[in-house]
Amino acid sequence: MLLRTFRTDDLEALIDLTVRAFEPIQDGIRHQLGDELFARQNGQWRQDYRDTLAELTGSENQERFLVADVDPAGYAAWSTHPGPVGLQGEITLLAVDPRHQGAGLGRALIDGACEAMCAAGCVVAWASTGGDEAHTSARAAYAAGGFTPLPTVFFSRLL
Repeated sequence: MLLRTFRTDDLEALIDLTVRAFEPIQDGIRHQLGDELFARQNGQWRQDYRDTLAELTGSENQERFLVADVDPAGYAAWSTHPGPVGLQGEITLLAVDPRHQGAGLGRALIDGACEAMCAAGCVVAWASTGGDEAHTSARAAYAAGGFTPLPTVFFSRLL
């Protein structure tokens, strides 16, 4: 699988891929939160992902955005943060087209992002993902990539 950095002409295809990949996850969140809370918190999720991808693929970030060069079939974005003993790398967004899920592409993107973070001087890598059923494959991919889970809980309420 060829992994490469982002090209400007990838953006619309990656937005479409993101909607396909995250729609089941958003449906699960809607079910968990209920319609009203979901609408207030995640109701514009498609536009939110469009905006996030535009930011993550901006000219200053393109070298930190890996694309699986089939269709494209998936991507991983990463960033760095200062840590107590050196830079820490974070996989900020990872998506695999549902048509390509289960074939090891997520793991390849995770490994590629970790290699890039290491080359950038990071001494540790981290990622976060959901604890719900829709995120089972993401948790498995991170665990297979050598990540150690640290369970957390995210709470929401209507105001």
